[in-house]
Amino acid sequence: MPEGWQEPADVPIRFIVHGHKEWDGLHEFFSVFPPPAAGSRTIHLNQSPFGILAAMALTDDAQTVKFKVPLGLPDPTPHIPPANPPTFGKWKLGRQIFFARKLVSGNDTFACATCHNPALGFAEDRAITSGGMRNTLSLINCVFNRHQFWDGRAGALEEVMVRTLNDELQPDEKNPKPGPQETHRWGGLVRALGEDADYRLRFKLVFGIDRPTQDAIAKALATYLRTVLSANSLVDRAEEERRRKNPPQLLAEHFLPSLDAPALRALETRQETKEEVAKKLEHGHRLFQSKGCAGCHPAPLYTDHDFHNVGIGESERFRQAGDETGRFAHVPIGLKEPRLIGAFKTPTLRALPRTAPYFHDGSYPDLRSVVKYFNHSINRNRYLAQSLRLDPAGTPKALDMNADDQAALVLFLRALDGDPVDNVLRSEETASPQR
Repeated sequence: MPEGWQEPADVPIRFIVHGHKEWDGLHEFFSVFPPPAAGSRTIHLNQSPFGILAAMALTDDAQTVKFKVPLGLPDPTPHIPPANPPTFGKWKLGRQIFFARKLVSGNDTFACATCHNPALGFAEDRAITSGGMRNTLSLINCVFNRHQFWDGRAGALEEVMVRTLNDELQPDEKNPKPGPQETHRWGGLVRALGEDADYRLRFKLVFGIDRPTQDAIAKALATYLRTVLSANSLVDRAEEERRRKNPPQLLAEHFLPSLDAPALRALETRQETKEEVAKKLEHGHRLFQSKGCAGCHPAPLYTDHDFHNVGIGESERFRQAGDETGRFAHVPIGLKEPRLIGAFKTPTLRALPRTAPYFHDGSYPDLRSVVKYFNHSINRNRYLAQSLRLDPAGTPKALDMNADDQAALVLFLRALDGDPVDNVLRSEETASPQR
């Protein structure tokens, strides 16, 4: 195998989903390894990479690291490319790179976490990212994405930083490029990491290479991002209660066991009793199904992985062929469809309270305004998604929900927010992004 592409043995990561015999016995989000046994070592994940890798070399018991998938999510494993099997070494290195202030050459203040802030749902609270063109998409549960970015221009997570070898070239007078926040291509990152002796050692330990490469950086970052998981929402717990009791639909009684004081505060329900809140949630769920929301946002991921023109932003702002926006611009010749003009990716509805503002242009500040828009304010558009129109001319449908209906639907959407990313991560992720 050519130098620079070899990958030494490492401790594999395995995802444990709800229903697996080991799920209930796992604490928090991570296991410890090796498995506890008489005379065996216990290596905790918060050790330094050097301590962990050294300890791994001293024991034959280190077989796997287990990640406990939160209630409500499917197994991420089928969504991981065979070329990049998850390992603990890659995960640890990827997490370090995510917070490293090395993205912009000569600027030690910009990291992945600058725009994808863990405290803001791995997104940010401004409409358009500084120097970019779009609202920052959340990275929560991104392991399940079939397409990356609002326009789907990349497939695998490994492609979000680099897509060709030329992406490593920094812009100059002979090689002008749009800004990295716009293109999401960070020229000079390989060079910046390679100039750091600590990173060179870490890449040697994890990948068996003397210096960082684009391929290795992409694999490490993608491995970390695939563990940014959040679920166990009120809706997930209610669905589990429904399955246990086996009625055909979600009812108020299924929400009640989880509506403790912290849950009610998170829902911002003011002075309402938990019985009143449970009834509202049942009503909101029925509206979510009957008004067509679930058509584009089906459970359990609450996205159809497709692209739709919803009448927002620059949906029709083009004058001639070649000026089209959205997914249409990135679909190969011969596969373009008019419905993809001005169409952007269906985002997941999980973690919504943490990821405002909304839509690809960040033009709607809160969930109430989003529901109001779909209720009776959709912009007329000849490329409007079929599910939102009344006729071929693009006349929008009206959902005809009254104020109480809209409030119930907003409450249900808030109830889709899951647990924050696990405490093992939180101490580092909530800090200011730094190496």
